[in-house]
Amino acid sequence: KEVQLDVRIFDGVTKVEAVLSCELNTSVASPGAELVLDGEDLKLEAVELISADGSAKALVEGKDGYELSSEGMVVRGVGSNTTFKLRTRVAIEPEKNTQLSGLYFSGCMYCTQMEAEGFRRFTYFPDRPDVMAKYTSVRIEADKKQCPVLLGNGNEIDKGTCADDPSRHFAVFQDPFAKPSYLFAVVAGKLGGIQDTFTTASGRTVRLAVFSEPENVDQLDHAMVSLKKSMKWDEARFGLEYDLDVYNIVAVNDFNMGAMENKGLNVFNTALTLARPDTATDGDYERIEGVIGHEYFHNWTGNR
Repeated sequence: KEVQLDVRIFDGVTKVEAVLSCELNTSVASPGAELVLDGEDLKLEAVELISADGSAKALVEGKDGYELSSEGMVVRGVGSNTTFKLRTRVAIEPEKNTQLSGLYFSGCMYCTQMEAEGFRRFTYFPDRPDVMAKYTSVRIEADKKQCPVLLGNGNEIDKGTCADDPSRHFAVFQDPFAKPSYLFAVVAGKLGGIQDTFTTASGRTVRLAVFSEPENVDQLDHAMVSLKKSMKWDEARFGLEYDLDVYNIVAVNDFNMGAMENKGLNVFNTALTLARPDTATDGDYERIEGVIGHEYFHNWTGNR
């Protein structure tokens, strides 16, 4: 039902702690049923069952705790509980991720691509589109110099310098809307960008930003114009007003799709984002406008 994540990025390794608030679907399963989590290329560090009072019980590998396979993890140690929280800690190596699925490093940034089955390369999870959860707290932490920009789904609710290491900083994001895991996104790195605002039909101000590698910032203006036109058109045609406080687009050189409609944090291939009159044709401009509109419209259409 709910997911809380703590993502700590270091050079060569990223630590991901996930707390899953689970509820048994009693229409198809009985108390004591196994919990099957997908997982791929993860180094497991801990599995804990969190009680209602907040205390944690470590689960050990075996028939009474959990069992690992090449496809993930089966948790058997939840007992007869129909609601519970499960905490896992894993380590991943995005710098070595050449599949461009899950969290990977590209150029100057760490970036995710979770569709179709990338989230299982990020943490243990029931990585299916029918599993809808609210990501109530996603904390991203990294080195200030290496990753001055930290982005996640939803609204930023907190940020600051890490108390135990002033060379590192963090940002916390909250998405109030339930979504499947393939719409989750994280971006962190040395990004340049442009910013603007959009005033919705009801008078709310939405912060807009388009990011890229610093050398490409002079090619982002058309993407911003296209985004604002798309937001206005969806309101005028269907009465659909954007429902978060911020909307970010990130252009990535190494991306295995054209674009991805992650909630509030779209990730685009640079080929469908960057344009300047001396480098792009009319067809390029039209195609960028169409794809940015397509991904924006997914906010209300096709994923809910």
